[in-house]
Amino acid sequence: MELFSCPSCQQTLWKPVTLLCGHTFCKKCLHANGKCQVCKERLKVRGAQELRCNTLLSGLLDKCLDMDTKVKRITRDLEDLISIQQYEEAVTVACKGIVMAPDAVPLRVLRSQVYLSLKQFPESLREAEAICDLQPQNPEGYYRKGMALLHMNKEDEALKEFQQCLALKPHFVTACHEIEQILKRSGCLVPSSPEDLMEEVSRVLKRTMVDTSTLIAPFEAATIGSEDCSTNNKIDRDEKIPPLVQPSDGTSTPLNQERKKRKEMEESDPPDKDRLSKHFRLTDSQEDEEPHKDCLQPDLLLKDVLSLSDVECSLCIRMFLEPVTTPCGHTFCRECLERCMDHQPYCPLCKQCLREYLRVGSYPVTAILQDLMIAIFPSEMAERKQVHLTEIAEMSNLVSNVPVFVCTVAFPGVPCPLHVFEPRYRLMMRRCLETGTKSFGMCLYESGKSFADYGCMLEIQHLDYLPDGRSLVETMGRRRFRVLKRGQLDGYHIAEVEYLMDKKLEGDELEEVQRLHDMVYQQLEECFSQHRGSLPRRVFMHHTSPPPKDDNIQGSPDGPNWCWWLLSVLPLDPTYQMMILSMTSLKERLFHLKHILSVFLQNRS
Repeated sequence: MELFSCPSCQQTLWKPVTLLCGHTFCKKCLHANGKCQVCKERLKVRGAQELRCNTLLSGLLDKCLDMDTKVKRITRDLEDLISIQQYEEAVTVACKGIVMAPDAVPLRVLRSQVYLSLKQFPESLREAEAICDLQPQNPEGYYRKGMALLHMNKEDEALKEFQQCLALKPHFVTACHEIEQILKRSGCLVPSSPEDLMEEVSRVLKRTMVDTSTLIAPFEAATIGSEDCSTNNKIDRDEKIPPLVQPSDGTSTPLNQERKKRKEMEESDPPDKDRLSKHFRLTDSQEDEEPHKDCLQPDLLLKDVLSLSDVECSLCIRMFLEPVTTPCGHTFCRECLERCMDHQPYCPLCKQCLREYLRVGSYPVTAILQDLMIAIFPSEMAERKQVHLTEIAEMSNLVSNVPVFVCTVAFPGVPCPLHVFEPRYRLMMRRCLETGTKSFGMCLYESGKSFADYGCMLEIQHLDYLPDGRSLVETMGRRRFRVLKRGQLDGYHIAEVEYLMDKKLEGDELEEVQRLHDMVYQQLEECFSQHRGSLPRRVFMHHTSPPPKDDNIQGSPDGPNWCWWLLSVLPLDPTYQMMILSMTSLKERLFHLKHILSVFLQNRS
């Protein structure tokens, strides 16, 4: 059970809560510590209502723990609910527990207490009778019957039950208190010692025609160690208690000897402690009991109890891969949760708002669940990772599966800043980073084809996530490509492409293109030297000087970078820009740029 241990108390987790850092603790342990004891991160918890239990881990613990531990855990939950007076919820929890363990006396004691608090007295009485049937020598059952009858205005019957409770446990403080109150209301003497109180109750019951022959028998049973009676041990319901005759004189009798023993034990026995409410007290055996050590079901290993379906993501219906837990307590694969958050910031299961969780921008893996899967399902975990790596390898193929961003025309060597807000492109950006390529294609929209036949690869230089999940992406243009085949993947476009490169020139043709290159670049410099009011100067007013001229016009497969920079800043029709982008002849591209610059230089108005 070390896998399910709390890092704080070192015990098996109880009400596990997974923090934003990915570490899991018992819910109670988080109130006592201001930092995560594993990573030392400050706990950002403002109240108990923010601590939602991890539903998946709670379910796994429920399957792995034995029945006795489950009953004790439900008992603790009920005690907490009663202490904060959430009785309606306590009834629901108690009913579920009793369905699971019908003979669990602690649960029936608490349910009787809850019914009493809800003023459902017949139900409380019925529950107390069940306790007496299960454990005839448990004083708690008779006390519960007495409280229910007392609230039903049946004081004589209640007095009988309280007396039977004291016969089994003379120092049951709350039972003594209730008897004293009844005697005061009846105008009777209230003795100070439990023995005298029992005798006074017997006299009162005789006057009310109550048969007391059945009341002395439980008191006799106390001679056989009534203090060892525990609510966790079921006594044979048919066990008979030997009779004890009380003589009229004060000679030494078993009863007198028992009284002396009780007086000696009274000095060493601590008084009952108040707990939950004035109507509920734990028995001595419960208070003195050592902390119960949680354990697995006998002779079973975790792999025999758990199955793959227990560690399955509810979104992708596959084994968890990098499981993360939301503040509302639900667990998903990291990628599955991110894809859901792309569309709306709500939990896919309970629809709780997760805007603050999205604002943090990080989703640490739930460590305990990751360790559990590696320990119990190592081969399945390795297979799940291998499938994921295969999927990543397919997506990282920048020839047959190029992700395509349909927006504008991009150019080689030219920055292209983007604002990403659509869910499909948010997913695409994450995958580009996850695959390690950091690259995607940019194409212009074209009617009838979804996107144009030519585009440019962009490489992500920097990406900033905004608090609401949008992102600002800095990219740089790289290679040009031609689309061979179109497709879709998870909502965004993909394409099979072939990369373009300029035709290689040699000899006289190369010298001719070199001269043309120098002439066009000279035209560009003239545009920057024009007067402030001229058209060329207004076009380039945001630039102080043109990019430097390339020494080797064939050094790049896409030609000189300054040509693409010029094409990006000129106010041209995008279709015309894409037409020049598709050219593989540097000479032809320079002729077009020469013509455009000539028009600008001729218009000096």
